[in-house]
Amino acid sequence: MFNNLNKFKHMIPTISKSNLANLILCVVCVVLFCMLFQKCENENLQLANVDALNSQLTTYKLKNGQLVTSGKTLSYTNAQLKNSLLGKDKTLKQVMAKFAKVQSVTKYVTTTKFDTIAITYKDSIPCIFERHDAVFHQWYSLGYKSNQKGITITELSIPDSVAIVTGIKRKWFLGKQTQTIDITHANPFVQTDELQHIEVVAKPKWYETTLFKVGLGFLGGFLIAK
Repeated sequence: MFNNLNKFKHMIPTISKSNLANLILCVVCVVLFCMLFQKCENENLQLANVDALNSQLTTYKLKNGQLVTSGKTLSYTNAQLKNSLLGKDKTLKQVMAKFAKVQSVTKYVTTTKFDTIAITYKDSIPCIFERHDAVFHQWYSLGYKSNQKGITITELSIPDSVAIVTGIKRKWFLGKQTQTIDITHANPFVQTDELQHIEVVAKPKWYETTLFKVGLGFLGGFLIAK
């Protein structure tokens, strides 16, 4: 039995002190390089976030005349998101609490405006009169003029604030994960009728595949053994 054990020990490759020192040096160099790379990435990300915060919205027109609003995006960790103004928003906090993992948060403010809406009566009222007035409400405001011929609504304005959260939901800790998007309107008179959200999944690079990582592990183990 002891003879077999000795034979087995001889079969196990040994690592010389010089090879071990080289291996440790390589590992230290790789770790330092990764730390430096990560630091540069974080600094570039912070600069991009500052630039996005100071940037202005831009608009452009499509061929069909529709206006498109464009803005730069922010990249936050979960901790940074919770400490940001969006993370402190009470409505957003309630929506985000429904997610096991939050992937993106969007909030935008809109104002729907109509300059003039004229409604003419088919039959005129048999008396001459004219009245002007205005209505101001938290979620709408308008001016109007009414007379025997009809009513004209002017400066109709409907403000709204929209919050969008995307991420993964599940009913319990080990439950099925569901990719979800939640949208909430601050204006109670506005509702979402249809919704379709598409996540573009990037195909992993060859060096990001599990097969490559396993192969790299075997190769590293073989080189160390030698």
